[in-house]
Amino acid sequence: MREVVSVSPGRTYMIRLMNGGAHYGLRINIAGLDMKILAADSETVEPVVVNEVFLHTAERFDVEITIPNDWVEGDSFWIRADSAESVYQGYENGIRSILKVVDNNDTSEYVNANDLNDPIESIKSPLERSNDHLTMNCYDRATFDGAPNGGRCLPISTLSRSQASFNRENKSNIAKEEAPVAVYYIDS
Repeated sequence: MREVVSVSPGRTYMIRLMNGGAHYGLRINIAGLDMKILAADSETVEPVVVNEVFLHTAERFDVEITIPNDWVEGDSFWIRADSAESVYQGYENGIRSILKVVDNNDTSEYVNANDLNDPIESIKSPLERSNDHLTMNCYDRATFDGAPNGGRCLPISTLSRSQASFNRENKSNIAKEEAPVAVYYIDS
């Protein structure tokens, strides 16, 4: 069964990506959308825009995605979480979920994966990566850049703490009301 994440055109969503696995890193790609990294391991960072994120075991990234205005209700797209070796071996070692476009008023409505066809794009198709494709948190730039399907690596060491993170350390912990969130568990 695949988890279905409902989104609406023109809206922006914050998503916390986590790798709760014990062995392999995961390359996360959300429907080919740009992801703005807001935090790494719950530490806010100066925002960086990438095309995918590599999550090593027990790591977390908070990312923001914006759904294009031209996506229409009924469209569906893949959320891919490919294990490290699947970059060379194909899609077989990945975890899949579906990003489902719904009417603006229906984002909280549960969508049963059994009632939904797979996205039109074949999951067996490798991701097309141009030389501008940017992946956050690769092992090292030398072995990653351009392999196997193009793209570049941005090591996690290039992230810097945000000013808000520094300011938070200097303030007392005052509870503030937060907006409700939807939680989706995408796993094997």
